[in-house]
Amino acid sequence: MNKTVMRLILGIMLAGWMIIIFWFSNQPATESSEISGTISYRLVEDTDEIFNWGLTTDQIGNIAGNIEYPIRKAAHMTEYAIFSIFVMIALIVDGIKGVRIPVISAVIAIAFAATDEFHQTFVPGRYGCVLDVLIDAAGSIIGLIIVYICLLYTSPSPRDGA
Repeated sequence: MNKTVMRLILGIMLAGWMIIIFWFSNQPATESSEISGTISYRLVEDTDEIFNWGLTTDQIGNIAGNIEYPIRKAAHMTEYAIFSIFVMIALIVDGIKGVRIPVISAVIAIAFAATDEFHQTFVPGRYGCVLDVLIDAAGSIIGLIIVYICLLYTSPSPRDGA
């Protein structure tokens, strides 16, 4: 596949992911909370079913309420891990090499996270939060570390005669 086509595909993927992040951030607080609450409840309900714990509806609801916040923050981290990976791949395709790739990827992701938090200040019931930018940054860095480890273990070693 030629470089121009690859750049176009990556650009579309990156823009699409940015739109998805924007869409989630644009949801009013009640709608966003309902989604994460439903996911948390379903997770506990399915886990109860798999392990046959026999939890009551109230117990499932209480546990779901307790894990909703960590699930929301894990979603933040995952969004930005994926975003950073897309940025990193785009930079590699553009021919950028070395330590600049993860640094530029992280800076772009963190800048986008900050603008996204600012955007949330205009959404009913939502607010911008520095802690969320830090959580997004952590997700970004974790995503980049995962890619680095994958590349480290899939790249041929000079000892392999490559």
